Amino acid sequence: MGGSMNAKVAEKIDEFKKDRLHGAAWLSRQALSTLMLAIDTSQAHKVSELIDEISVVATELTKAKPSMSSTSNYVNQLVHQIVLEAQTAKDLNSLKDSALMKANKLIALSEEAASKAAEYACGIISDTDVLITCSYSATVCRAFEIAKQNGTRFQVLVAESRFRGTAYGQITVKQLERQRIPVQLVPDKSIHLRVYKADKALVGADSILADGSLINGTPTFRLAQAAKEQNIPFYTLGETAKFDIEGRIAKASKLEPGFDKTPPELITGIITEKGTMEPSLVAAYVDTMTRHRA
Repeated sequence: MGGSMNAKVAEKIDEFKKDRLHGAAWLSRQALSTLMLAIDTSQAHKVSELIDEISVVATELTKAKPSMSSTSNYVNQLVHQIVLEAQTAKDLNSLKDSALMKANKLIALSEEAASKAAEYACGIISDTDVLITCSYSATVCRAFEIAKQNGTRFQVLVAESRFRGTAYGQITVKQLERQRIPVQLVPDKSIHLRVYKADKALVGADSILADGSLINGTPTFRLAQAAKEQNIPFYTLGETAKFDIEGRIAKASKLEPGFDKTPPELITGIITEKGTMEPSLVAAYVDTMTRHRA
């Protein structure tokens, strides 16, 4: 991982890589926290050494979650801001202080974006609705919680979403049960038999590609296919930081195990902190984001 990385940071990166229980939004904030640790504990004597250190850490964090665009987007954004700041920084300590402030600001922005997206998602949840979801998304769970707090009466079906011995849908079920939201676990093999009972499908997002495709935990694609066959609207929920701005995931030869790709023609809408977007509009939005970054 590079000789300059200290043991605590290396341990955090290892934990980050092995984490299969948290969603992309939480993990992106954890990546920023790991970068903060690297900055705070750095033994660099020069600005250039600090930049080298955090660049190594940023690369390892991005590699650790190749299917989650928000990790690379937030991490690369922070590194870019620090590199710019380094050009005018008075000294190493002032650069460190500024970098930590910028990281905290990005974490707050991430939390705010996820919260806004969840609030927008409440707009598709109506009284007496039955919603179906799969995998685990903290933002989707938050949307259900807000709808419940708003007095909306609805039920949720959750696909078991089993992968390598873990039923990720069970995490969603437990979280919704704590909020006293009526919820039922559905075996993955029964998705196509049970989806007709739902009025809408709402899932999270690990990444949104420029063509409007969705990368998310299995069995998202199977659920989207089943929803299409029954003419049930299929929505995905996640902040725009999950858009594959750099095209890194789109260029990958294959997805990592446990994730699948859902084509745009199966997606009714992408709900973000800016509202609901049709998949066909993602390319233009990504292009705007790319030019803004340049």
